[in-house]
Amino acid sequence: MIPGILAAMDLNRINIMKAIARRMEYTGERQRVLAENIANADTPNYKPKDLQKATFTDLVKGPSQRVTIAATQPGHISRTSAGSSNGSWKVERAKGDFEVAPNGNAVNLEQQTMMLAENQGEHNLMTNLYRKQVGLLRKALGPRQQ
Repeated sequence: MIPGILAAMDLNRINIMKAIARRMEYTGERQRVLAENIANADTPNYKPKDLQKATFTDLVKGPSQRVTIAATQPGHISRTSAGSSNGSWKVERAKGDFEVAPNGNAVNLEQQTMMLAENQGEHNLMTNLYRKQVGLLRKALGPRQQ
């Protein structure tokens, strides 16, 4: 057996591994969007955003086109300069009933915190699933030779 064969494998050729990696990218991008909502909790007229739910097909196939956040006002920072993400997840206005503050802000900090905790749990689940899949591949390849 060739040493380090698992390290040389392209895990993105295995659909389940690709789906897990893409879901981890999704949870990372969702973390950024939710943190942006919390950071703008006092910004007048700010409406919270969330990512569009990704289907399994989206996770396996990847993005068909790049999507960016639209700048609806001239003073908005463009998506390309605001973050380092690949921009492959569609950001949309969060759905639900929001209590709007007198300044027009609709960010509910308790709800955003709950969404962050849910997102972190999902990311931890994907990390553990990825680790288990790599363990199964190592087991299938047999004992490691140094």
